[in-house]
Amino acid sequence: MAKNKKATKKFEKKKLKQTIEKRRKVQKFKKSVERRQIKKRLSRNEAKNEKEDINLSKNMKTDQKLVDSEDDLISEEIIKLKGMNDLTLSDSNEESLEEDDDVVENFWISDDEEKTEGSDVINKEDDDDDQYNKQSKSHKQKSSVRKDALELKKQIEELEYKDPEFYNYLMKNDQELIEFDVSDSESTSEKGDSDSDDDDIVIEEKSSSENENVNEKEEKAALNEFELDDDNISNENIQDLTSEMIDKWVSTIIESKSLRSTHKLVLAFRAAAHINQDEAVESFAYKISSPSVFNNLVVVCLKHVPDVFDHHLNVKDFDAKNPKSICTRRKWKSLQTLVKSFLNSVLYILKQLTENDTLYFIIKEAEKLVPYYSCFPKLTGQYLKVLLQHWGAAEDKVRVVAFINIRKLVLVAPAPFVDLCLKGIYTTFVRCCKETSAFTLPSINLMRNCTIEIYGLNFKSSYQSAFGYIRQLAIHLRNSMNMKSEETFSAVYNWQYIHCIELWSEVLATYCDEQRVATTGQSPLQELIYPLVQTGTFIPLAPYLFEILHSAEVCRNAKPSTLKPLDFTIHLKAPKNYLRTSVYQEGICEELTEILLEYYASFCLSIAFPELIIPAVFQIKRFIKNSKKFKINKQFQHLVQKFEENGKFIEQHRQNVDFGPGDTEKVKSFLRDVNMDTTPLGAYAKKLRNLKEQRRKLMESEQDN
Repeated sequence: MAKNKKATKKFEKKKLKQTIEKRRKVQKFKKSVERRQIKKRLSRNEAKNEKEDINLSKNMKTDQKLVDSEDDLISEEIIKLKGMNDLTLSDSNEESLEEDDDVVENFWISDDEEKTEGSDVINKEDDDDDQYNKQSKSHKQKSSVRKDALELKKQIEELEYKDPEFYNYLMKNDQELIEFDVSDSESTSEKGDSDSDDDDIVIEEKSSSENENVNEKEEKAALNEFELDDDNISNENIQDLTSEMIDKWVSTIIESKSLRSTHKLVLAFRAAAHINQDEAVESFAYKISSPSVFNNLVVVCLKHVPDVFDHHLNVKDFDAKNPKSICTRRKWKSLQTLVKSFLNSVLYILKQLTENDTLYFIIKEAEKLVPYYSCFPKLTGQYLKVLLQHWGAAEDKVRVVAFINIRKLVLVAPAPFVDLCLKGIYTTFVRCCKETSAFTLPSINLMRNCTIEIYGLNFKSSYQSAFGYIRQLAIHLRNSMNMKSEETFSAVYNWQYIHCIELWSEVLATYCDEQRVATTGQSPLQELIYPLVQTGTFIPLAPYLFEILHSAEVCRNAKPSTLKPLDFTIHLKAPKNYLRTSVYQEGICEELTEILLEYYASFCLSIAFPELIIPAVFQIKRFIKNSKKFKINKQFQHLVQKFEENGKFIEQHRQNVDFGPGDTEKVKSFLRDVNMDTTPLGAYAKKLRNLKEQRRKLMESEQDN
């Protein structure tokens, strides 16, 4: 006779008693659940008759039998482990026992869990009570039992993935609980009262009338069909979608906002979104073989499905800015699966499409879905990623509608999501402005203006984001000045760095403007002016510009050339064939004139303007005196003339002031109500801007031709 192994003896000595005790606890818990379930049903019954008392006593006897049978089972197990010498435990059996012991050790049940599980557990013995009391039960009681059974079934299915060890333990010790049928919890009298669609419906709330009850059943049946369609699809069930089917669904949607037709449309749209996946055709309820049907389906879904959601969830215009209000709607739980499926399909089709006209239409219509995307945080991030992808790579019209959706996301989504939008839109802008040419510059300008708009929606989040990126630019500049290597020099001498500096300058100029501050108050972004320019509000750029007048490229005699004028806006470095040519020299002086004009035009209303222009007038007149270049001299003479005219304009107005330079508040308010374009220098600057814009459009048209 074989002897017990050492591991078996060790288990008997240390863990057998604990295992038996914990298994008894599990059985005791199941017994208490059954008793509480019986008490709940008895309390819901209005009249207690003799049959109920008999039934209760039977159930109590059944409970006692279950306990007795469990004690007998445990006794038999002890006998097998201790007394049967001819039975030897294998290594696999020992491991399974130890696993069962670990599972039971971790199975601690709190009071809250007991309450939850107590309301969910339904056994087959409960059907006897349903048969005795089926005449006295109300519709609410039946639906409650059905709901509890469905929830229990769902929890058991989830248990297989969340805790497979405990699931295996239940399979071995309580297989009836695992394999119970939901239909066993229903009364047999319910057969034939409803069709196959209504059998899956769970009524969650009372309706005010019988007609509303019927409509609610039909809606829930349609939604339940949607959840079960994936399980019922086979090759024989796949239908070929036609325009007649779409027209039929649309007519019912327009007439009654039918959820059943909407459900079919969403299934068809899901198939359309995955139309390029040949291996996934069998997974969908419909197949699409005609391009016209595909186009018609996409248009119909995006036009009508959001309206159906708005109708059944009672979403108004003011709700679009508050996704939390949508999630609290009475029908949201019923419609949530349908809404999420449609949003996923829209996301998938946006990832696959590359044709600009179709993308433009889908993104434009998808703006109505932004509040629904905001109800699903994961989908919101994915939708933002797709929008940023098209905003950075598609045509300008697609960029515009994508930006409109991004802007709406910033306004609708919760506060933490704003930081993600700001980061995404800035990094996309930096990535797209790496290469600058005559073809990409308009798109870069469009994206820069969009970024400026986004950073004005939430100043608190914008300040934190802008501070980090401005500090990053400052670190690159400091490293290039301290280390002076080729790598650090190239880190700041590139189009990305130039466009970023220009972006943050325009952001601060837009939201920290004096007129804006006077009307709306000081912006939190005002504090970023110092980190960007490392000085006060006055930035003395003129001395750096005057150095160009004395540079060798301007002072030396240039050789004649027939080259086209160089466009400085798209060239970071001048081509070698332009160096030392008259075309290049005239272009430098023209750019210098425009920059000096823009710089001093920003101070054209300052009370100190006559004193500010003294160095500029002196430097320019000295250059004209020593220069023999007639065309260049004429440009500078005209600029000096406008400086002097604007200086006289300011002197005339400040003759009437009654305050001194020490009164800073009155100094700042000097000519605050006067428009800059009405001054001599401001009007001249505006005229030159218009001429430059006309020249740019002419050059773009020549390049297109």
